[in-house]
Amino acid sequence: MGYRVCAVVPTLNERSHIARCIDSLLAQTTPIDILVLDGGSTDSTLEILAGYGDSITVIDNPGKRVSQARNLALEHIGKDITHCLEIIGHSWIDADHVEKRLADLAALEEELGKEVGAIGCRTEAGSHEGMVSRWVEGALASPIGSGGGQFNRFKGRSRTKVPAFCLHNVRALKEVEGWDERFITSQDSDLSMRMIAAGWQLWRSDVSAVYMHKRSTLSNWWRMSHRYGFWRTKVILRHPLRADPREFLPIIGLIMIPLLPVWWWAPAVYLATLLLVGIASMRGISSIVGIPLCLIILHTAFTIGLFDGLVRTGRPPKDRS
Repeated sequence: MGYRVCAVVPTLNERSHIARCIDSLLAQTTPIDILVLDGGSTDSTLEILAGYGDSITVIDNPGKRVSQARNLALEHIGKDITHCLEIIGHSWIDADHVEKRLADLAALEEELGKEVGAIGCRTEAGSHEGMVSRWVEGALASPIGSGGGQFNRFKGRSRTKVPAFCLHNVRALKEVEGWDERFITSQDSDLSMRMIAAGWQLWRSDVSAVYMHKRSTLSNWWRMSHRYGFWRTKVILRHPLRADPREFLPIIGLIMIPLLPVWWWAPAVYLATLLLVGIASMRGISSIVGIPLCLIILHTAFTIGLFDGLVRTGRPPKDRS
């Protein structure tokens, strides 16, 4: 089967990172189309994009959000495009990323004897912009920090409910009517569950990765963790099968405290585990404290977000400019 790929890039005030993203897409060893959907950038993002001339296509996204950008892209991609490559303005890929992904996809579909709805990849930290970024990366790399979603350190190729940075089959996307624009975050989780319900298989493979800039302040890390918990609740309310028991472990730990013979056993085990994770990671002396701190923030903010998602509607994030 012949594949034709369009990289879809939602942007909003990405002046610090967008050039690296676009350069990596233009450097692909397999020719691709590049469609940028800008949500009204007020920094120099549009000026930077204009410098690429006709090598990319830039379209105004009046809806601003990622889900709206991707749906808009479906209206503008060429009829010969078979797959959309999911990417964001503060991420980038190796020059052979698309080539490897297409070869892997072809091999998979040959084995299965049918098309798959999407195949995702690993998400890696492409650069460490400071001490906190190193802590965050260490927290996400730990067994008690990644969960089963975007930052999971999986190996090999396997079916999944939560592929990240997908190569999406355009026919599958149109069949389920694209992304639900009510989701400000976790729109991909909702999309994946609807694709599965429609009979499409979703996979992930480690043949290549997407590199992404990590949060560089603890306050932004808190906001991101809370937002993921908040929107996880929204997704689970619509798709109960998306629930991952690991994400409820902090709640289970709190419930256990009054049930144990000695109340402080559970907190003591938790703190000891955090310390061991910090020591095992050893991304500098500060990581012994910093990684456990980031894990505490992740578990606390995510859990608060889970409950918050039951009572509030969502609003656009403030931790990404």
